[in-house]
Amino acid sequence: MHKIRNSDIIFILNPNSGKRQVSNIIKSIKRTDENLFYVITKDVAEVKDVFDKHIEHFTVFVIVGGDGSVNEAVKYLVNRPDKYLSVYPNGSGNGFAKELGFKGDLDSLLRDIRSGDAMDLDVIKINDSYSINASGVGLDSYVAHAFSQTKNRGLINYILLSIKSLFAFKPFKAAITSDDFKVAGIYQMITIANTRQFGNNAFIAPLARPDDGIIDIVLVKPIPFYLYPYFVVLLFLGQLNKSRHIDFIKTGKPITIESEYNHFHVDGEPVKYDGNVNVSIKQDCIKVIKTASL
Repeated sequence: MHKIRNSDIIFILNPNSGKRQVSNIIKSIKRTDENLFYVITKDVAEVKDVFDKHIEHFTVFVIVGGDGSVNEAVKYLVNRPDKYLSVYPNGSGNGFAKELGFKGDLDSLLRDIRSGDAMDLDVIKINDSYSINASGVGLDSYVAHAFSQTKNRGLINYILLSIKSLFAFKPFKAAITSDDFKVAGIYQMITIANTRQFGNNAFIAPLARPDDGIIDIVLVKPIPFYLYPYFVVLLFLGQLNKSRHIDFIKTGKPITIESEYNHFHVDGEPVKYDGNVNVSIKQDCIKVIKTASL
């Protein structure tokens, strides 16, 4: 542990994320300390530019946005034990922030940061991308791709789109192979989890931990439509293990996913992978500020 000053902190704000206006967040930052440094990044190129310019000048990188914004920063902080990740949640789901106890309270966030107490977390590598929360292929990735094309953001619109997608999405064939197992079948969804939830306390992998060196794989088989309400209840209660339509696998070894459906998502961000998808775990490779909630 070492003490961190306000001058060691940079806020990186995504103006396209969440409901809370960036202008109001900036007012809060200035009201707290006019010397706190912040930048607004409109796209991934600007995020890269920020890290290229400032990675050596700051210690704590506070991502103001959702899981996609956090994901975009991870690649620059992996294997940098002298740099810390922190989050001011301002996304639709905020799964990673919820799991690590980050709240939209600037004063408590700064108290946690100044303490200098950090955790070493794992990151999952999916082909050439990094995932710090939950990724996968299937119904959730179908929704992610559709949601990225809409102008209306927010939780309500995401829920409405998800309901619509239940009627449109068709289960797909896939196989997952590792050194010590191979499973294959028809699935509604395959999730690769580093933490327990997608966001909004939807616990897709109730036993996942981001610091155990383990990949949690959730295999959701086709679910009869009349059971979807039951599935949703179990999802939010963190009790999906009670469903016979879901299998869970834990492994610390690399895996390969072969899928006839190529629309994946990585921490909620839509991507397309043609051919096999290679997944591995990188243990204790990123430092994240520890919150008072943990």
